[in-house]
Amino acid sequence: MNASNLHVGGGVQVATSLIGELTRMSALPPSLVIWASAAVDKNLRQLGYDLSALPAYEVVNSHGIRLLRSPLRHRFQAFGAVFTVFGPLYVWNLAGVNITGFAQYWIIQPGHEIDVGMGWRERWLSRLRFKVQAAFFRRADHLVVELDHVRDGLLRQGIGKPASISVVRNCLASLYSQPASWQPVAVPDSDADIKLGFVGRNYAHKNTRIFPAVIDELQQRYGIRASIYVTFTPQEWAHCDEAFRRKVINVGPLFVAQCPSFYQQMDAVLFPSLLECFSATPLEAMALEKPLFAGDRPFNRDVCQQHAYYFDPLSAASAAQAIAQVFLAGGPKPGAMAAAREHALHFSSPKQRAEQYLSLLMQAASNKHVELKET
Repeated sequence: MNASNLHVGGGVQVATSLIGELTRMSALPPSLVIWASAAVDKNLRQLGYDLSALPAYEVVNSHGIRLLRSPLRHRFQAFGAVFTVFGPLYVWNLAGVNITGFAQYWIIQPGHEIDVGMGWRERWLSRLRFKVQAAFFRRADHLVVELDHVRDGLLRQGIGKPASISVVRNCLASLYSQPASWQPVAVPDSDADIKLGFVGRNYAHKNTRIFPAVIDELQQRYGIRASIYVTFTPQEWAHCDEAFRRKVINVGPLFVAQCPSFYQQMDAVLFPSLLECFSATPLEAMALEKPLFAGDRPFNRDVCQQHAYYFDPLSAASAAQAIAQVFLAGGPKPGAMAAAREHALHFSSPKQRAEQYLSLLMQAASNKHVELKET
């Protein structure tokens, strides 16, 4: 089980949840080997998981396409099957079965509105990068996606066949039902009327650039003073322009165990993303009974259904209007928040996801073993 390539963002959260669930399983296959990046390992240890319960666990760090020139690539050849939690796996000819998690939506929806808005050089480099990634995804024997619409997109692009793509729904980490495991995070105070939070990286598709305009719209049109809190790395924060840094508050990147505490200190969660295969942020917000203001996109409606307040993510005015309608009417209704929490808690199960991932890996390894014996 390979999580050596996950160093930031939602991938670290998923791998932490997955490996954490595996530590709780009895009678794990003795041949199971788990590789975790240093970032995943740090989160696992902060959450107190018993890593000694795993048959073989090692901290290994791989870094994207650099794996092609790294001696580490040879170590992958020792396994009958490799399940890379989120790929691509940059090994061209893997001796064992190559199972890869797919979460790169740009590949299955080329010509998206973000792509169109890029300069020619950035657009060219982006397209080249995703062509390379697509080539490695095509090398996988089996792909794993989180929602049906992603599987459909892969098939439209000719990546994989129906029988070689599995849908395993993402879910809320069990952490969110274990308050004793939550760790504090310092959130600077402000004199705002409402605090809006965003958990995630500052990628272009996250559409965080609208945040200053949302703040202005709320103040000027509705008389609401809002603060927006983000969780950017120092490098991401340094690349934000001065106007953004003047209006938005950065608390820095969070450990997985700090995310619930961050949400608790917010009045609502703002999620204007334009492009996702799946994001756990909506489920996390709903689980903590925080009103979720989300971009009106299919990937959000698939997950949140009627439990989010939707707006046009390309319009700061639309986002401000959605927020103002809720808070000028006295805030979210407790009954609606309770229903959203129930929806999030029952969307899918971390234990079930771990069992499905493990089953795919061990079945592939078993089939490979039989194949080698017959040969």
